[in-house]
Amino acid sequence: MSRFYAGVYGLSRLAAVIAACALVYMVGHIALEIVLRSLFATSTFVLDEFVGYAVSVCVIWSLGYVLEQGDLIRVGLLLDRLPQRAQDLMTAAAALVAAALATGLAWMFWIRVARAWSRGTVSSSMAAIPTWIPEGAVMIGLCIFALAAVSHGLRHVTGHSSPAPRTPLATPVE
Repeated sequence: MSRFYAGVYGLSRLAAVIAACALVYMVGHIALEIVLRSLFATSTFVLDEFVGYAVSVCVIWSLGYVLEQGDLIRVGLLLDRLPQRAQDLMTAAAALVAAALATGLAWMFWIRVARAWSRGTVSSSMAAIPTWIPEGAVMIGLCIFALAAVSHGLRHVTGHSSPAPRTPLATPVE
């Protein structure tokens, strides 16, 4: 099982790197747009569409990594009052429910991707991006998160430690 946990964590890290690259892309595209509009009175005309795609990649593709790092927001009102084993079981149940929901959403996106692919649907912008590409990216991100949530839940049931290195945040949020 340790290989499974390490593999899922590695996949989540790779997805987080891709999400970070999407963030860098967004900053670059916005800067380019500012320069084009300010100095040349023109535009790329696709900023809102492409940045929207990148935002979805940033958010969804990073979820598994953030979950494994323990940096997702969690309200411990009830959980902190339980014994450790009960906390682990509740965390596992919540993670498995999240995995089920993410899998259901991924399935719905699969239906959308297949439909967009078969119909040849494209976006309404000048770029005419095939809509199966951004929808497929969301679907893949949801699948990665579902896998990470299953791994997280199973680790809490079996008592395995996380493969993620435990480094504190540079700026504590507590």
